[in-house]
Amino acid sequence: MDRRKFLTQAGLVSAATLTGTACTRSPADEAKPDLGVSRFGHPVATEGGLDEQGVWQKTPGIRTAYSRCFSCYNICGLRARIDEKTDKVLKVGGNPYCENNSGSPLPLSMGVKQSFMALAGEAGLQNRATTCAKGASCVDSVDDERRVTQVLKRAGKRGEGQWVTISYEQALAEIINGGDLFGEGHVDGLRALRQLDQLVKPGHPEFGSKANQLFATFCAEDTLRGSFYARFMQQAWGTVNLGTKHAYCGAAQATGYSLGMAAGFEEWLNDVDWENVEYGLFMGTSPGSSGVSLNRVGRGLADSRVERKFKYVCVDPLLRTTVAADTNATWLAVKPGQDAAFSFGVIRTMLEEQWFNRAHLENPSVVAAKAAGELNYTNAGHLVIMDEKHPRYRQFAQAKDFALGGDEALIVKSGSKALMSAESGDKAELFVSQRVRDRHGNRVKLVSSLYLLRAEAQRNSMESYASQSGISVADMRQVAKDLAHYGRKACVAGNGGTNSSDGFVMGWIWAVLNTLVGSHDAKGGAIYGNGPIGGMEGNYDLANVEGGVSLDGIVNACRDGAYEASTEYRRKVEQGKNPYPASTPWHELLPAMNAAEQWTSHANADPYRAKVLFNWRNNFLYSAASISQEVVASIADPKRLPLIVGIDCHMNETNRYADYLIPDRSMLEEYAADRMWGSHKQGVVAASPLVTPRTEKNEAGLHICMEQLLIDLALQLNLPGFGKGALSRNDGNKADLLTFEDWHARYLANVASQCEHLPKVTDEDRLWAGLDYAMKPLQPRLTATEASQVEALLSRGGYYVDDARYDGEFVKGAEPKCLQLYHQEVAQLRHAYSGENYPGTPTLQAHKFWNGDTWESHWPKSEYPLLFSSYKATVRSNYAVAYKRIAEISPTNFVYMHSDTAKEQGLVDGTSVRIVTANGKPCVGTLQTDTGVAKGAVCVSHGFGHTAGFGGDDRLINGKMLAALSERAGGVAINQMIPADPTRHGPASMLNDYWTGANCRHGIPVRVEKA
Repeated sequence: MDRRKFLTQAGLVSAATLTGTACTRSPADEAKPDLGVSRFGHPVATEGGLDEQGVWQKTPGIRTAYSRCFSCYNICGLRARIDEKTDKVLKVGGNPYCENNSGSPLPLSMGVKQSFMALAGEAGLQNRATTCAKGASCVDSVDDERRVTQVLKRAGKRGEGQWVTISYEQALAEIINGGDLFGEGHVDGLRALRQLDQLVKPGHPEFGSKANQLFATFCAEDTLRGSFYARFMQQAWGTVNLGTKHAYCGAAQATGYSLGMAAGFEEWLNDVDWENVEYGLFMGTSPGSSGVSLNRVGRGLADSRVERKFKYVCVDPLLRTTVAADTNATWLAVKPGQDAAFSFGVIRTMLEEQWFNRAHLENPSVVAAKAAGELNYTNAGHLVIMDEKHPRYRQFAQAKDFALGGDEALIVKSGSKALMSAESGDKAELFVSQRVRDRHGNRVKLVSSLYLLRAEAQRNSMESYASQSGISVADMRQVAKDLAHYGRKACVAGNGGTNSSDGFVMGWIWAVLNTLVGSHDAKGGAIYGNGPIGGMEGNYDLANVEGGVSLDGIVNACRDGAYEASTEYRRKVEQGKNPYPASTPWHELLPAMNAAEQWTSHANADPYRAKVLFNWRNNFLYSAASISQEVVASIADPKRLPLIVGIDCHMNETNRYADYLIPDRSMLEEYAADRMWGSHKQGVVAASPLVTPRTEKNEAGLHICMEQLLIDLALQLNLPGFGKGALSRNDGNKADLLTFEDWHARYLANVASQCEHLPKVTDEDRLWAGLDYAMKPLQPRLTATEASQVEALLSRGGYYVDDARYDGEFVKGAEPKCLQLYHQEVAQLRHAYSGENYPGTPTLQAHKFWNGDTWESHWPKSEYPLLFSSYKATVRSNYAVAYKRIAEISPTNFVYMHSDTAKEQGLVDGTSVRIVTANGKPCVGTLQTDTGVAKGAVCVSHGFGHTAGFGGDDRLINGKMLAALSERAGGVAINQMIPADPTRHGPASMLNDYWTGANCRHGIPVRVEKA
């Protein structure tokens, strides 16, 4: 027997092993594995294998199912193996139906048994469906030794780590009714706090009612469960203060990118068309390092290197592993926070050398684009009024003012000097600056959008851009030349790796560069997923609450709104005063409800303080860059924040301050229907509980979780939107919302009803997808039709549309867009401190504080000679330390520095060093020196140093000490090291993007010294 045949029959073909599937000759005769061996022991039982007749059979006692991974926010598909006797998840791999897990996903028409068979043997390599180390390690999430499964009440001071277990019913009563709960004096319960008829800040109606003194934070990435949480907080309770992590993640870049794509303010980022891309420019990252599925990008990158000799450039302070030798890849070591300087060097070169897609840019309307065989059109030739005294200064000239049409924009017809309506169907002249007379005889200065962008790029010399960025003029010119050469098969991408005071500018730049080469929605260019399938509408109306609280026009504690609509502004104007500066930051451009900024407002009691915090699956005290120690102090003090309720599987750095910690379901114990990051195809990743939830039950016999807590609170407080008949059906009937399953069944039914070509489920599918187990809690709550649709959705771990990818040279399904090189809506906004208009095009400015002072003026290079940059570790997320295998694979992080820089600073490789900023909390880590770091840079990855959460700290529960697990505390946490803005008023401050208010974490001036 040759080696290949032996391995095949033994079920150990390497591809099958890697994907988590293997076949055996006879599962019935297979020796039982020792499931107690956790490391280097016997392999776990396989899903199935060949019987004596050569027929595939499922292994007795092993249930298989498709699920979804929530080990990071890319949300890929999983296939799981469960031991039914022990009720344990044995192993997970990738879902072969899901594009995120497979470069060539299986069709939904293929049966579930056949999908497992396709992953074994000779076909396993082609059909492999992978999951990264985070996904493969998520089996540890269920039975983690430091998981919270019982209701805890603090027994000592907040943050001391002393707890007692209490009944769910006691916690519910105390949270609602309050009292002297901790021997520290009276605490108001929820019943006393919901005052919808009283202003939270008297005289300032824009801030709404006292119900807003409930501050809630949550994980919005879990769309099914997150929408339930938002229903309770916003529509039922009536608080506008529902905070997320977006503003300290990638929302600044996503908002900036959207400015290049549409006239509104949204959040939008692109992906790479890995099927045909030939050139990539990655800003602040490298392929697969963050932002999209490592599984999908890994295969896409590998195939692109081999099949098309993919050329790509990574502009990043740190050399990542994917920029490897002999791969046609280049690393450009940019100085942290100076990405915009490099980008403007590229833009200036492209515009001066005419290295751009003229045929694309000249189309000013959808009519012109269609005539030219284009999908999108641009406002490159749209004319902007640049007379300061004109009533429409910085806005697009309108055709009607020149007797040439209506409200549409104005252009100069290409090759002439004639003014035309942008809707005429003519092409536009691109570089225009001239004075013309309007229909009233007034001379008006009109300048084209592309002219304004070129003027901005020409404000600085190429040598200046090189000096600022650390990247040579020759390298900037080469990137510009390559972008133009590859054109539509080039893509510029990034994701959160450039969060400095100009984060939104960087996102806009990425969009603009893709516009200049015409790669938006193009075959081989910048592509956009066709969108997730949401579950708020369909058979059930889950979006609306009868009698719910309206929050229209209410401004949250972050002041995410227009300063000009505030009481403060109005009063200053009435008193004849200059309304600028505002007393504290307002940000209209990015209404992301920054969870860290809302707690900065609380610490300052401006505009008001919270009286209760609900924190579900959020960890802002750890995750938010530049979080103030004053914020920590305000949360730790019961006099400043009377009540805290944490809801989670784990005790983290934030909910360790909770008064009550309510256990929640883990990712493998919940239903899900989420969007994917990394997949082009329209679809949704779906999941059902794989094992029995480990949380204890309440007196009604229901497992404790976030949903059950909020339902019971709503019922006892008589809040709208919950209880008997709380959900409206599209047939006019009502459905109940009394349990966890009530919401999840209806959400999944809504999603499934929108899936047009669900597969027909067979009995064999039910067996191999574990559908009897998944459907049992849902079946009584659904009609027969709904149940069959949901069953089909769960049978493949989601719904993945497998239609044609392209329509000619563009992605199929893409809608025509007016790509924005100048954004007139943004140009009308004013900064709440200076009163200056926001830029109408991307702009390069020195990093600035809220009051306009430069960082350098407060943090001089003589005192802080180095620049800091953080990044995401490839196989680590903020909470993956709770997975035992992750702590083994990735135990620590390091402080990375160029060897020459370390020598200049008198530092030695391998020693302990302290990173110091102007007013942040210094952090200590181990120095590693290399040449793969930009000179003058200090780079440290996020996701480590959990000395105060996830079991990295001591806990005393019911008088029993649970000692800290040292492996969970490995490495250094860096976010509290980021300094705060010294120009803001109040004891607490944050360092934010000058334009949007998102948190900064790159380009921070630091010094590094021996610890």
